[in-house]
Amino acid sequence: MTSSSDLQSLLKRIEKATTRLEELSAKRTEQKSSDNSSGGGISSGGGNLSESVGADSKAVREYEAEIKPLVDIFVECSDKIGGVVSEQAHIVERLFVAQQNFIRIAGQTVKPSAEQLPPLLGPQQEAIQQIVELKDNNRASEYFDNLSAVAEGISAFGWVAVDQVPVPYITDMKESAEFYSNRVLKKWRDKDSNQTEWVKAFLSILRELAAYVKQFHTTGLVWNPSGGPVERATQALQEEQSPASGGGAPPPPPPPPPLPSAAELEKLSGPGSATSGAGDDGNRGALFAAINQGGDITRGLRKVEKDQMTHKNPSLRASGIVQDGSDSASTAPSAKDGNASIKVERLPRMELQGDKWLVENYGTEHVTIEALKTKQTVYMYNCKGTTLDIKNKLNSVAIDSCQKCGVVFDTLVSQFEIVNCKSVQIQARETVPSILIDRTDGAHIFLSEAARDQTQITTAKASEVNISFPYETKGAEDDNFVEQPIPEQIQTLIRDGKLVTTILEHAG
Repeated sequence: MTSSSDLQSLLKRIEKATTRLEELSAKRTEQKSSDNSSGGGISSGGGNLSESVGADSKAVREYEAEIKPLVDIFVECSDKIGGVVSEQAHIVERLFVAQQNFIRIAGQTVKPSAEQLPPLLGPQQEAIQQIVELKDNNRASEYFDNLSAVAEGISAFGWVAVDQVPVPYITDMKESAEFYSNRVLKKWRDKDSNQTEWVKAFLSILRELAAYVKQFHTTGLVWNPSGGPVERATQALQEEQSPASGGGAPPPPPPPPPLPSAAELEKLSGPGSATSGAGDDGNRGALFAAINQGGDITRGLRKVEKDQMTHKNPSLRASGIVQDGSDSASTAPSAKDGNASIKVERLPRMELQGDKWLVENYGTEHVTIEALKTKQTVYMYNCKGTTLDIKNKLNSVAIDSCQKCGVVFDTLVSQFEIVNCKSVQIQARETVPSILIDRTDGAHIFLSEAARDQTQITTAKASEVNISFPYETKGAEDDNFVEQPIPEQIQTLIRDGKLVTTILEHAG
């Protein structure tokens, strides 16, 4: 009997101990989850990214250790140049900070879906867009080549959105930047030694970025499979990008439409209105007749155009009044007009800024420039079907983003450049030392007899490039311009540890 009572007492003690252990375990789980939500990952209260968790990631530490010093040197060199170059460099600095935060988020969260990723990439995309827009808005600047080099190469920071191997993408962007950085070196070689350091600083950022990605993100940005939800990271990033004051409250909704006046109410409740008692039977019968139409009841409805939709026109929400179709049809463009109502036509412009002629936005016109000084240059941009005739001797000519244009010139001291063009023709009446063709589809070069044996032609990412030049034959009656294409196909083989490249020829 005694042994039975002892056994029951022991069982009760074991049950109490088990209950106590379960309570302690539950409290520990709650405390752990509370710590994680308050400071163990992405802060949901303050909106800042956890520095302690980010520091545990070697990828984040190496990104800051390898890239940040190079960015600081680049900003320092840009500040010495000043102006728009310095302004653009500080945007690059903000881009670095945004990408560092993004890599820290990737180390703390699971990979987001395609719908969740754009908010996380927003600060980086905005910085890249500002860098490109700064370049486009300062085409007349003497530092346009510097701005173009950064605008071309900065897309390398978009490697975080490349799903597969990102290193070749970074390398391609670096090569695009080198096209303009070489122009910077050539232009400022004997004028400003800081320009050389500036070029080295920027290219070193792209070079080290490729090395970093190759080491830590070989097949794409690495996310944390056991990390937290990405929604919390998105909220934290948005709060971190907002001003310290938390930002202003959203604007109040527009006021409701004004109430009808007493006269209007009296009119609505008059004898002829639908609310009057005399017409109730007739209106009720018309209502049931309309309901009995079934699917045909909607045939009499008029289609609501986009300019009459309040959710797409804030001005309509503010006024509370939607115009009738007859009024809107006469004032608003129809849907058949497409984008004609929002398309902005830039006015043609030709002016001399210092020693630089600017020719922009011309159509099918014939434009003539008479150079007064040898050191003058010509920059032709965004023209379609334009013929440009340049008289006298000058330094250089560049055409950018032009289609079906022709340029005729006398003599150039430096070079002729063709960038981002389609179906263009250039003709040298006398001499031109060098012709550079980059990212162009369709270019026909006409060389004079004097320029035939002196002109050096360099092409990169160009197709359909033909060269015409006079060539003497045995019969005088056969003398004529000879047209030959520049080869587009090359063949590369590895021989004794070196690359041997030759032009690929087809036997017909």
